[in-house]
Amino acid sequence: TERKAYEDGYGDRGRRQVSGVILQVDLDLTHPIAYGYDHRKLPVYKKSNFWLKTADNPYATVGQYTSSVLGGYVSEQNKKSFLSKEPASILAVPVGRGRGILFSDNPVFRGTWLGTEKLILNAIFFGHQIRSGGGGLRDD
Repeated sequence: TERKAYEDGYGDRGRRQVSGVILQVDLDLTHPIAYGYDHRKLPVYKKSNFWLKTADNPYATVGQYTSSVLGGYVSEQNKKSFLSKEPASILAVPVGRGRGILFSDNPVFRGTWLGTEKLILNAIFFGHQIRSGGGGLRDD
């Protein structure tokens, strides 16, 4: 590996972090978690390097990041390693006899980002509506 100055380490690490970027998510409007949304494209606020792999089940990826960066900074390494693969933003997956709704970031982070809070409410109130006909989860 190339030798670098110790003092540059903090800045290099900071450039690799996703610490506040606006990305575009493609929502499956037919999914119960997306109930009430009219447009497939949804801007979301992302503030972590946590990325979800899209589900093997073709019905389980509720929201998927597109390669569009609407605002903020994403390093070329993150664009190449993660964003270009269009990872999942929201997954609905089986957990035991129930289901789990996974968000790659907090859709109600500090209450500053309007437009995504409905996703949390839909997960709470409509999560039990997810059936094997869509989402591939168990019918209980």
